[in-house]
Amino acid sequence: MADKNTSGADNTTSGADLALTFRMACHGDYDSVMRMSEGIYEGKDYLPAFFHSFIDDPDVIVFLALVSDQVVGLRASKITESGTAFIVKAARIAPDWRGQGIDRRLSLHQDQWMRQNRPTVKYKRSTAFSLSQGVTESMKKKMRYIFSMPFIEYQSEPNLWWRQDPAQLAQLDTTGLPDVVPLQDADDDFCTAVQKWLPAGACGTHDGKPVILVDWDPFTLSPANLKYLQAQNKIYVLKHEGEVSLSISNTYLSPSARMLCVQIYAKDLATVLKHLLTHLKDASRTYHGDAICTSVFVSQFELEDAMHDFCRQTLQMDPVQPSKTQALAFEAVM
Repeated sequence: MADKNTSGADNTTSGADLALTFRMACHGDYDSVMRMSEGIYEGKDYLPAFFHSFIDDPDVIVFLALVSDQVVGLRASKITESGTAFIVKAARIAPDWRGQGIDRRLSLHQDQWMRQNRPTVKYKRSTAFSLSQGVTESMKKKMRYIFSMPFIEYQSEPNLWWRQDPAQLAQLDTTGLPDVVPLQDADDDFCTAVQKWLPAGACGTHDGKPVILVDWDPFTLSPANLKYLQAQNKIYVLKHEGEVSLSISNTYLSPSARMLCVQIYAKDLATVLKHLLTHLKDASRTYHGDAICTSVFVSQFELEDAMHDFCRQTLQMDPVQPSKTQALAFEAVM
């Protein structure tokens, strides 16, 4: 999960006169960071679920900004692509300290640290939420826009008819397609076959390689990355009539709901729905007592309206985000 809108990011002033210090975060900073993040994402913040794993991951660098002993900012980034890139995983500024340029100084400190300590890193990637217009405009000034994807988000309560009996989802599958199956081994030919369903511009990175989003995180579509992602995600494929499609999902518990994030790279609506129903069935069987907030990234804008209709009318889920919401991907050379 990357920070979809760098909540709390501020660039109002330079903050050059503010007496900031920076240090690496540790497990003991959890309570301070949670207090700083309280209320973010309307109870669906991912940071409580991931903070400790960020600290334990040698490829995730978590910086804190402090005024005296008070934690006023956080910026976490993960090294990816065999050490040649990093992605912004989280950004936070304490409410009382926003508008003073703290996020900008954290970002500059992070970049300087990367250049000194991870010299193989050549570029950074980040994502933004289209509804956060101020953040999006700020990122467009600092980084190069690559591509965007429709972002669809709906919530289902445990008492919903198909949540009570996930097997009933089978009656909604009128696609006539074969079942999706777990990904086994992905090679270059597989990635090339999937690449045709990526959003326009997804190959517009500095190295020209195709990029996919996985729970807001930009990754190059490659056999090595898919193998890495299998450890923490469910990955399904569907091969039919010479075409290949791919879907990836993960789940975690936020303060108010179980979050299910699904990315689907497929040629048409029928194939997308086949993948989505499988991920919904899996999650409902495993987390039958939880409210599930399902976020779906689809690669083709022409499928967006039909996806909203399916989630709202057929699945009878409650909308969380309005229609025409997008996830935007950015990149900058270090």
